[in-house]
Amino acid sequence: MAVLTSDGATLRAFADAVLRAAEETLEEVTPVTLAVIGGVLAEAEPGSVALQGEDGGPPLLWATLAGRRMVFRYNTMTAMIELRDGTTEGYPFRLFGHRSLQMDVVNFFGSLHREGRV
Repeated sequence: MAVLTSDGATLRAFADAVLRAAEETLEEVTPVTLAVIGGVLAEAEPGSVALQGEDGGPPLLWATLAGRRMVFRYNTMTAMIELRDGTTEGYPFRLFGHRSLQMDVVNFFGSLHREGRV
């Protein structure tokens, strides 16, 4: 069940959970986590950010971006943040990890901005 708090507190809780889970790969995961959190903060519809508990791992982060409900999940096995469009199942729509370029994150969140949300 999703628990909605303020967007900032929810994003902080997600980042904290991811960084605690990434203890062994913290140097790689920290910049990606901060970039994704910043993108969500900038582009998510206000009040749409929510956490959903996940058994045995960090919580899922739900947000509405450009009118689409999306979910971010930190995969502890790959040390990557996975993005899925409207579902927790199936192959990720996008992967954000230590091999992601800055422009991968900028291009994804920037494309949402250009789609007319702002």
